Amino acid sequence: MKVIHRESGELLEAVIELAEDKDWKIIQNENTFQFDWNFEKGQIVHKIRLETEEEILGLVSIEDIPKEFRIHIRLIEVNVRDVGKQKRYDNIAGCLFAFICELAFQKDYEGYVSLQPKTELAGHYVSKYGFQQLGKNLFIELDDSRKLINKYLNDE
Repeated sequence: MKVIHRESGELLEAVIELAEDKDWKIIQNENTFQFDWNFEKGQIVHKIRLETEEEILGLVSIEDIPKEFRIHIRLIEVNVRDVGKQKRYDNIAGCLFAFICELAFQKDYEGYVSLQPKTELAGHYVSKYGFQQLGKNLFIELDDSRKLINKYLNDE
């Protein structure tokens, strides 16, 4: 999977992995993330970083709900340095969403992923990533999940 360096347009290899104990000190102590990630400690939290660097570019906390055949995104956030017009890298959130969709396929959930957006980003998630509204929640599944996977993980 690749993120795009905005200034140069260069595609940089990124990796997504589980957050480790050492990461929590960075997540909690630096002004890198706006949300209070302490509530997510003990949950399943993945981080995205450049393959050649340790800096955390984004985080996603998930809950596996096998009875409903879905993965629920509890919280997703991109590093504050990569939000807005001055951001350094593109595709961070897309890679995280696509990764979770792929997990949902691996679990035979047909790519079904849900989230309850906490901000005004709901419309952005619908227009950019293909989520659909269902009450207060958003969801993505099947072909739309595959599109995200192909675009962000398979570099199509």
